[in-house]
Amino acid sequence: KKISASNQNADSPGLVLNTDPKVVTKASELLQPIGTDVVEKNLNTVLDAVKTVDQTCDFKGCKQKTNLVGSDCSFCKERFCFRHGLPEIHGCGDAVKRKEREEFLHPMTGKARVEQYEKQKAQVRLTQKLKQMSLERKQKPSSGGSQSSNKSTLSCCL
Repeated sequence: KKISASNQNADSPGLVLNTDPKVVTKASELLQPIGTDVVEKNLNTVLDAVKTVDQTCDFKGCKQKTNLVGSDCSFCKERFCFRHGLPEIHGCGDAVKRKEREEFLHPMTGKARVEQYEKQKAQVRLTQKLKQMSLERKQKPSSGGSQSSNKSTLSCCL
């Protein structure tokens, strides 16, 4: 599937982007060979092509659409269809194995979970308090008003 520029100028050749999922699996692969000046001239075409590429499964050779139904991998941060959604199928099996082994060898006790939860709550309260204090902080008065009041206090004391 190819997307071509609809607004072609006489002096610049039309931009044709190959969005075939068998060839291009990521938007970065699509945009790598294109210069920035060409992208700026044909921005709508490039955005349409990137959107088309991003709506397909990231598994090599799969062209299943994932815009309605799909899953994001928490290890590689890519989007896959249900057929390739399991980490073991699309190549993240070793990362899952390491994570599960770590959780098994170093389990989090109930007390540690409670402490972690309390720490998170305290962090949230701290950020809220800092935001509140920054909003309550008064701005300094303008320099014109403060100088005249200083002069009047100095003249009465002298």
